[in-house]
Amino acid sequence: MATCPKGHESGTADYCDVCGARMGGAPASASPAAAPASAPDAKTCPVCGSSQTGRFCEEDGYDFLLAPPVGAPPASTPAPPPVSAPPAPAGVWQVAVRADSTYFEVVKAMGGEDAGSLAFPRFAPERRFQLSGEQMVIGRRSRSRGVNPDIDLTGPPEDPGVSHMHALLVAQPDGWAVVDLESANGTYLNDPASDPLDPNVPHPLKSGDTIYVGAWTALSISS
Repeated sequence: MATCPKGHESGTADYCDVCGARMGGAPASASPAAAPASAPDAKTCPVCGSSQTGRFCEEDGYDFLLAPPVGAPPASTPAPPPVSAPPAPAGVWQVAVRADSTYFEVVKAMGGEDAGSLAFPRFAPERRFQLSGEQMVIGRRSRSRGVNPDIDLTGPPEDPGVSHMHALLVAQPDGWAVVDLESANGTYLNDPASDPLDPNVPHPLKSGDTIYVGAWTALSISS
């Protein structure tokens, strides 16, 4: 007796007389040969129309793999109107500090108690300070008193006639003003032979003015 692929005993040798299955099993049919892949259709970039040579378009970077939808080109956005630059600030105000021999002679002629011991410095390089902020103190530094003026006239050479807190430069809407801080030897504006400025009163300044303090120090204002 022969046995069919399903396990039945069959009296016939070609087909099972129980289930009709072919005895010995159907011959395994060979897998059909895969159809040759057809060459992909040449693609063009939907953005610029260039032929595809890789994943990304060489012209505009379009990704052929992801194939994102391409919409209508956005309407051109009008360029924003040019923004005018803010007006340039007024010229920077500066103070040039120097030793003035003419002022020194005026001080000696006044005949103060220390006038005879004064000597005009042999070398006094000019120093410049830029005015900024709301106010700047003119004076001489003193660690013991905790005085650190913005325009420090400590030297060298040190003008002994300058008080530690001598005068104050105060910012004004249209410039600067000078205020004498009850200094020992006074503050003079433009004419060192004139009366000293009234203390604690702002005196407006203009470019070209000169402030005289101490025994020989002149501070020229410029903007």
